[in-house]
Amino acid sequence: MAKARITFALERTEEGQPAELLIYLNPEGRDLLVEELTHLDEQSEHFHLQDETWTIDVPLQTRIYNSDREVIIDCVKILFRLDEWDRRYFPHVIDAEAKE
Repeated sequence: MAKARITFALERTEEGQPAELLIYLNPEGRDLLVEELTHLDEQSEHFHLQDETWTIDVPLQTRIYNSDREVIIDCVKILFRLDEWDRRYFPHVIDAEAKE
């Protein structure tokens, strides 16, 4: 079985502006990310993905795929949010949805 590889990179436009978030995964990395996502709930509402040299939860690879257009992201936090939490702590997020 291969080592899980997960790489987050921010693709940039020719002008250097952020364009698109890219997530590169091998099969083992995909399985690990899906497993972590499915464990999110009210009691375990976030996890970290970090450079494998100082990983808390899930290791990230920091080898870039396309160095002329991408910037590596070496620290990611994924947060599970319930609507009731957002209504209480971040109502502007819920208000924005109501206006759409």
